[in-house]
Amino acid sequence: MKAEDIELIKKLIPFNQLSEGDLKAVLDQSSVSSLPKGKMLFKRNEVDDKIYWLVAGSVDLLDEKFEAKNRKAGEDATRHPIHNNSPHRLTAVTTEDSRVLVSDRSLMAVHMGGGSASSSSAQEEDVEDGIDWMSTLLSSPLFEFIPPANIQTLFSKFEEVKYSANDVVISQGELGDFFYVIQAGRAKVERSAGGKTAVLAELKPGDNFGQDALVSDAPRNATVTMTTNGTLMRLSEPDFQSLLMSPVIETVTMDEVKEMIAQGDPRTYIIDVRTPKEVEDDKIPGSLNVPLLLLRKNLGKLKEDAIYVMACDGGKRSELGAYQLNEEGFTAYVLKRA
Repeated sequence: MKAEDIELIKKLIPFNQLSEGDLKAVLDQSSVSSLPKGKMLFKRNEVDDKIYWLVAGSVDLLDEKFEAKNRKAGEDATRHPIHNNSPHRLTAVTTEDSRVLVSDRSLMAVHMGGGSASSSSAQEEDVEDGIDWMSTLLSSPLFEFIPPANIQTLFSKFEEVKYSANDVVISQGELGDFFYVIQAGRAKVERSAGGKTAVLAELKPGDNFGQDALVSDAPRNATVTMTTNGTLMRLSEPDFQSLLMSPVIETVTMDEVKEMIAQGDPRTYIIDVRTPKEVEDDKIPGSLNVPLLLLRKNLGKLKEDAIYVMACDGGKRSELGAYQLNEEGFTAYVLKRA
């Protein structure tokens, strides 16, 4: 690998955070490819075990409508991997002679995940190998909304916290204070109601939790307990609100919604996330009622190519609904009610 390329790579994320030893280990097993103008790096819907960084040149990122966003080497946005999703949601094509660093996802996970459990103390011997939690989080559809300038600041605000097996990370009913990403270890999500407790989900490295209470300002709706020793990355509520939530939540007026519905392509639907009783007393014309607690269970019934406008009584529930849909790759807005 050329010395000039190595110097450029050292400015890219996450290479700027690696030790000299880890950097050398990664680059020894990676390659820089010289590509002519018009060369396709990857295509939409393709499953890929590689990660790409633009070292020199420029690329177009094309969506399903073949609308392009150009990315040039040296820009803030291209310090990060080129559209780090698998399967890819965009197609990448060079727009001039370019050089691209190509590395295996598994290789990056080893060197960015905090090391393996075998090197930890005996007390932590059952911690699973860490993963590249940053790349995993970046692959979320949410990050299409986040300005590139926010991304570096966002990751700098996360702090590492270690937990032991059976430690309770968050408790049902308490106020939310942090958003969490699992770097290593596993956890379970439980909800208690009517004297009974049910396990809702098992969480693994790369999964995140805690955002619902931060978006809705409501108490935690479940308890998360570590089932192994582990390491979590957490983001405080103020940083979550300003850096992650604010860019994702966009409001529209009823007049704007009516215009969107009239245009018809793509189809626009209003989803009222209040309870049926609330909707009965204050029906929004043309809306569908999906109570917030049932929204995630009904995601499979939604159309990927539609636009959804979330509504409630003007409170936070519609914001949480929009956040949940955008997090899953849908397009959702919040209805601004008078």
